[in-house]
Amino acid sequence: MRGLTLRQLGVACFAALLLMVLAGQTSAAPPGERGLGDPHLGDPNLAGTWILDSERSDSPQRASRRALRDVQRVLQPRGNAPQPSGMPPAQRAQSLLAPLTPPRERVQIDLDLEAGEAVFRLDNQPPRRHYTDGRAGVVDSTRHQVGFAAWEGNRLYVEQAHDGGTRIVEEWWVEGDRLSAAYEVRNSLFSDPIRFVLRFRRDGASP
Repeated sequence: MRGLTLRQLGVACFAALLLMVLAGQTSAAPPGERGLGDPHLGDPNLAGTWILDSERSDSPQRASRRALRDVQRVLQPRGNAPQPSGMPPAQRAQSLLAPLTPPRERVQIDLDLEAGEAVFRLDNQPPRRHYTDGRAGVVDSTRHQVGFAAWEGNRLYVEQAHDGGTRIVEEWWVEGDRLSAAYEVRNSLFSDPIRFVLRFRRDGASP
């Protein structure tokens, strides 16, 4: 089966697939230039349990502060304008980042390259199941959140789309005995994307 790579999936494609997933009518992604389910593209060294190395990692909270200020500034009433109904700006800003749940301590990755599946267990959160053969997976049905995954060389890209307009791209790769995860978070209300990198060591390995 052949499918689009994550970098070729546009906003329109994500919106359409989001509606199909929520309606229970999800189908495979349209044909593209690369077979996402080819097990030879994947690196099984990602599999296992990994412990966050906080000293070598960026702080997701620090990286998110500017975006939170951007949203609050955009949503804040101007001059004598009345306070809009609904969520206060600070609460609305937090809701846009609600889909961003990076691991705080550990991550367990299970790969089935033949079946085109990647399962992430972050701390004590429910498992996230992604498919690398073009299928969309429901990451969190309560937040109307869908995700895609694809191998590019020995790196696994995971992209999630949220109905609030937030898109999260994760890039996972192994170098030696270290696992890295680069995050990029986008929303039209952010002046710049949120970017940070987390580093992990394999469980049982020396710090």
